[in-house]
Parts: sequence; C-alpha cells; structure tokens
Amino acid sequence: MKIIAVNGSPRKGGNTDLLLDEVLGIIKRNQIETETI
Repeated sequence: MKIIAVNGSPRKGGNTDLLLDEVLGIIKRNQIETETI
C-alpha cells in the first residue's frame, strides 16, 4: 500500500506541514510507503 499526502499550504514548516509529517511518521512505522506532494 502507498499513501500520498497532498500539502496545498504555501508555508513550508507551517501547521499543515507539521501535521502531515506527524501523521505520515505514524503511518511509516506501520511499514506503509508514503509520499508528500
């Protein structure tokens, strides 16, 4: 399984970016491949 996260926020390091990083970190620990666009 592969999960793609789409971050539409223009602010790198903003709240949306931090939230996506946290969620994807949890998903990666479960051996699921992720990619952020």
